[in-house]
Amino acid sequence: MASDSPSLAARREALVARCGDQRALLAHEYEQLASPQTLGLIPAYAIRHKKAALIVGGVAAGLFITRPKWAVGSVTAVVSAYKFAQKLLPVLGWRGFEIH
Repeated sequence: MASDSPSLAARREALVARCGDQRALLAHEYEQLASPQTLGLIPAYAIRHKKAALIVGGVAAGLFITRPKWAVGSVTAVVSAYKFAQKLLPVLGWRGFEIH
């Protein structure tokens, strides 16, 4: 039993190191996937600020339920402004605003 203890401890230490390396690699890959270059500016912002995005979504849902005419008009205006920005900002040299 005593002879097994060092080999088990060495195996455990090797596994802990391997798990640490895998966690670091996974964190790096996640950062690359969630970057503005990969997702675009707005989705990357929403991922980084989940709480604020959920609050905005909740307020928008509440307005849509309580005042549907006003909400539909607002959504139409926002979509129109977003489409205009998609066409205008790349011309001005801003990248990351396109939908992929």
